Amino acid sequence: MPQPSTLRTQRTALSLYAVLLVLPTLVLGFLQWHHIVRERDNELAEVPRDAEDAALRFRKVIQEELDKLIASESKRPLEHYNRYYLPDTASGDFTLLQSPLVLDTRPNEILAWFAFDLTEPGDGRTQTFFGGDPLTPDAQSTLERASGELCQRFFDHPWMRRSMPVARADEQLALPVRVIAANAASADDADCLSAQQMWLDEPVDTVIGDFSLLFYLGSDGTPRLVAHRQVLVESVPQLVATADCMQRISKGRNLVNGFFLDPQWFFDALPLTVAANVLTKRERFLREGETCCGDGNEYLAEVHVVGDLGFETERVDDTQYQKVRIAIDTSDINERYRARAWRFFGVALMLALALGTGVFLLDRSVRKDLEQAARTENFVAAVTHELRTPLSAIRLHGEMLLDGWVKDPAKQHEYYRRIVRETERLSTLVERVLEKAKLASGPAAPVPGDLGAEVDKHVDKLHGWRTSDAPDLEFELPEGLPDVLLTSDAVASILVNLVENARKYAPVDSARANGESIRIVVREHQAGVALEVQDRGPGVPAEERKRIFEAFYRMGDESTRTARGTGLGLHLVALHAASVGARAEVAERDGGGSIFRVTFARAPDEPATS
Repeated sequence: MPQPSTLRTQRTALSLYAVLLVLPTLVLGFLQWHHIVRERDNELAEVPRDAEDAALRFRKVIQEELDKLIASESKRPLEHYNRYYLPDTASGDFTLLQSPLVLDTRPNEILAWFAFDLTEPGDGRTQTFFGGDPLTPDAQSTLERASGELCQRFFDHPWMRRSMPVARADEQLALPVRVIAANAASADDADCLSAQQMWLDEPVDTVIGDFSLLFYLGSDGTPRLVAHRQVLVESVPQLVATADCMQRISKGRNLVNGFFLDPQWFFDALPLTVAANVLTKRERFLREGETCCGDGNEYLAEVHVVGDLGFETERVDDTQYQKVRIAIDTSDINERYRARAWRFFGVALMLALALGTGVFLLDRSVRKDLEQAARTENFVAAVTHELRTPLSAIRLHGEMLLDGWVKDPAKQHEYYRRIVRETERLSTLVERVLEKAKLASGPAAPVPGDLGAEVDKHVDKLHGWRTSDAPDLEFELPEGLPDVLLTSDAVASILVNLVENARKYAPVDSARANGESIRIVVREHQAGVALEVQDRGPGVPAEERKRIFEAFYRMGDESTRTARGTGLGLHLVALHAASVGARAEVAERDGGGSIFRVTFARAPDEPATS
């Protein structure tokens, strides 16, 4: 019975235990709760910034795609903006060719190209080009009317002319007359231009402005997205007295050319593609009229794809046409906060229960350590049992021979044979542990050899290791197979371990008249020669076929397993196979059972000697 001083010591120890546990728990609990609340507040405070950053990334990529398209079109020569143009050939031959805008494939982002002349009000000649893949007749007619309407708008609305200023920084060129004349020519002017070849190489000062962006709603309400530029051609007085095809450019020209962007691409396809590539999972892309959550737990950042990307508009309201939004739902933040709060209170409740049962758990922990020590001892005993079994058999038969209990010479020979067999098994068990360390140090040095002949060396030994009187092994070792890369030690270890594994987990039922033996087969397989051990056991589940070659791994429940073993045999098979460049695997056998196969690589052909 405990002494009073011992009890006081225990009570003091328990009091110190309670104080040392409760006080840090309360402090840490308060700090953790404060951290949870502060983290939620910080996340909510970062949502507006994250949404604006997402909108900025979204706008930037759309701007890059738009700039890329405009940069590509900016490289198009001025002379292409007419149905015919006059190329400069090395031979000097005169040829009036159709413009690529009439023949080439039109980009998906462009509906049509256009060009018109603002030199004389009311005399603007409008041209519309659809490329080599024209639209439907109705669509072409609509766009041709849109080109005419756009030309008229430049005459009627001064703000449109201001939307494409020509600055000194714009490209200033000295283009030859042939470029300007061809740009104003029609198919009937071929002969006229041919007769005026003396003027075609004269330089004309020309200023080509940068592309500007324009948005407006057409007369039918259709949104029009236009990229246009102004081209100013200086007058050429010396052409006044020439033919008509030259006189029309003598006073200079004020040209506008560009292209109509496809609204469906710009307002639908492009934003969806950019959103899929740029936005994160928590950032949602919302088009006009779409909603995110409906409960108000979101922050919305607006993107005005017209106003923010530099499109000139006639009305202020047009800058917000088809605006889109980037939404970040904050309900998941609140949901995470509630989940963490519930977990926090759950942990707090568990700690409160732990304080009330601390002493009991402490006592139980000591008992648990003792039980763990006992389980460890049992585990060591189970492993050493694999060594004790052959030692017991050797001692039994040795004592019987020593005490003279066995007089029959045949029986004595049998006992000697069993002693040798158990000794070999004992050596094999001990050497397996050493094999694992040896194989882990590096690969072997395989040499060409006959796999069937190596297996044949161990036939008698394997027959002698059987545990029943009836033979349980059947060998199929054909001759004439190609040599493979191997070592004798590797073949011996692989063969012994595979046979012992089959005898242990798929033993032959000698009570059955038609009990099928374990078959050891050497045959050609794929690019090498395979050693197979075939049994009629329960088989290996597909999900276990790779794990059984791991060290100390054994299938099933350790508490209910009846077959003895350390889980090292098949691991040694895999290590030996890898050391000689072979491959170990297990497959299902037709009719039931398993095929444990080790495929050895063929030895390289020896060079012929002269």
